[in-house]
Amino acid sequence: MATFYTTFYRIICCALLLLLCRETSARQQEETMPVVMENNLEKEAAGTESVSEDDAQWQQLNALGRHKIQLNTADEATLQSIGLLTPLQISNFLQYRLLLGDLLSIYELQAVPGFEPEVIRRILPYVMVGNDLSPHYTLHDYLHKGDHTFLLRYARPLEKAKGYLHTDSTLPAYRGSPDKLFVRYRYSFPRYISWGVVMEKDAGEALFKGGQQQGFDFYSAHLFIRNFRKIKALALGDYTVNLGQGLLNWQSQAYGKGASVMQVKREGEVLRPYTSPGEFYFFRGAAITLQQQHWEATAFASWRKQDGSTDTLMDEVIAESVISSGYHRTIGEIAKRGLVQLWSAGGNIGYTTPRWQLGGNVISHRFSPALQKAIAPYNQFDFNGRQLSAGSVDYAGSWKNVHLFGEVAASNNGKLAIVQGLLTSVAPSVDISLVYRYYDKAYQSLFAKGFGDGYRTVNENGMYMAVTVKINARCKLDAYADFFRFPWLKYRINAPSYGNDFFVQGSYTPGKKTTLLLRYNYRQSSENILLPDNPLKVPELITTTHLRLQWNWQKNKQLSAKARLEYSSSQSAAGAQQGWLIYLDAGYHFKRIPFTVSGRLSRFQTSSYDSRIYAAESSVLYENAVSQLYGLGWQYYLNVKWKINRRLSGWGRFHQTIYPGADQTGSGNDIIKGDKKTMLQFQLQYLINR
Repeated sequence: MATFYTTFYRIICCALLLLLCRETSARQQEETMPVVMENNLEKEAAGTESVSEDDAQWQQLNALGRHKIQLNTADEATLQSIGLLTPLQISNFLQYRLLLGDLLSIYELQAVPGFEPEVIRRILPYVMVGNDLSPHYTLHDYLHKGDHTFLLRYARPLEKAKGYLHTDSTLPAYRGSPDKLFVRYRYSFPRYISWGVVMEKDAGEALFKGGQQQGFDFYSAHLFIRNFRKIKALALGDYTVNLGQGLLNWQSQAYGKGASVMQVKREGEVLRPYTSPGEFYFFRGAAITLQQQHWEATAFASWRKQDGSTDTLMDEVIAESVISSGYHRTIGEIAKRGLVQLWSAGGNIGYTTPRWQLGGNVISHRFSPALQKAIAPYNQFDFNGRQLSAGSVDYAGSWKNVHLFGEVAASNNGKLAIVQGLLTSVAPSVDISLVYRYYDKAYQSLFAKGFGDGYRTVNENGMYMAVTVKINARCKLDAYADFFRFPWLKYRINAPSYGNDFFVQGSYTPGKKTTLLLRYNYRQSSENILLPDNPLKVPELITTTHLRLQWNWQKNKQLSAKARLEYSSSQSAAGAQQGWLIYLDAGYHFKRIPFTVSGRLSRFQTSSYDSRIYAAESSVLYENAVSQLYGLGWQYYLNVKWKINRRLSGWGRFHQTIYPGADQTGSGNDIIKGDKKTMLQFQLQYLINR
């Protein structure tokens, strides 16, 4: 182990020295995660019980903070890349610019319909108005006008979990140390070129020993070129593919139901570089997008080894499952590594006019060995076999103040998935969105992320209706109602079921420094429940309610604070569960020294796991952090950031959760004796730009 650490430190020092030898200057700008992304993370964590590791959009925003978008030349795809504007806002802006010409000042955005002061403040760090000529960059510019970023992140729990303990006769279940390591180098010139490598070791995984003789558990590399002559995008290595409205394939972050009630449309370019530590939602191979006037064509091919369980059936090896966690800590997890080979290929042809888009998409996957899951009533329509293919047609367009979008997809078993949406401004201060979806119980896809209540694009019908009302300059109301039905059984639901979801949020901004928010969320759906005097679980309606009151305060550029009070309840035939959370955030940026400190103190109490509460946290740059809180306890964390010089920044984080009176926390191999869970985290980022 000592040899490894010596080698590792030499690699890090050499990389830093190479970057230090560059003579270009740097101007580092750190942006906190936008509120819309925080809300989406909380909602996704509540639905999947896991936190996404995809930080691509956050990286994109930070890069745009250094290379701002020129509003007078930006096209629809460029504006979509910000990820903070709705299709209506983008359509209104492009129409405004077409009718009235180039903007003379950034303040002219106030005249664009739908661009309230809050929207303008949100995008202001990433856009500019100036030279109205489109840039024409040479290959030399591609290679020298971008940013070099080197990031090193380290985390370790202070308490030892059960999986790291051994006895006189048994070895630890986890074959590696509790250290978590993440290293990323990336060169990026936004909208033009990107290349880099990613290396990650999860806690519990070995490093340069055991099942990880090659060092880190996960490696990723990419080269991505955009807008070079007729090549709109060229990807080598790891990349993501995002088609239509996500019914066929969508491997990037996608907004679902949540506080941003109008962001219901999947948007973005077909190909994107993959630069995150997640080990499942990406392709590995080559892809290209060519563009000629209004036409655009994409082709991609990928080959990957994926984790899975295999068995032998009638002298033939079969894959019983594909595993997406990416963990290789125990002997069992290591044994399942790379047992399933997946070949993927497909393409897209699109036709675009200033107001309308039409596209056709195809994709095909081939498994080796063939996939044959254990059949259960709820999954009997899932894909089994060697070859899975699907195709779709998608469209989007604007007519006056109405924006329409949709996709119709079919898998090779003939089953359909359909989503149709509409966004419109019915008045200067009122926007409405409607989304209908129909996903057949036997529709089959691997990487779909269609809009819906569930996180699988299958076995769901529903209608979503939302409205945003700007009551006056200080008050805004957002609301949605979603009615859904699951025609067939689901995991943990032993019968066809239905449900509804209602959301109302009011925000009041009495001044530039303060925002008050009140949110109410009511949801009713079914789940298997064990009732008294009944040995079998039966489907019963469960009603969950969340009520949130939040206060945000920005005194000046130095001092900010946030407080939240949240109540949750869960009611069913088995009884009622309740919970609450209260926390206070505060942050201070010192004026005379490049040092920032922030933290949170939380108190929570819930009757059980059913009334749990999710809360997004402020962490080190580019880390998605969401707490899942249940039981009785305290939680607090302290973050510090030191901008050591123009190029080098460092972060530190201390995070602890205390469950008073508890003998242990966690479950399985992650059980910790005692009433505390503590995490230490450190991060360094070295950035060079022109």
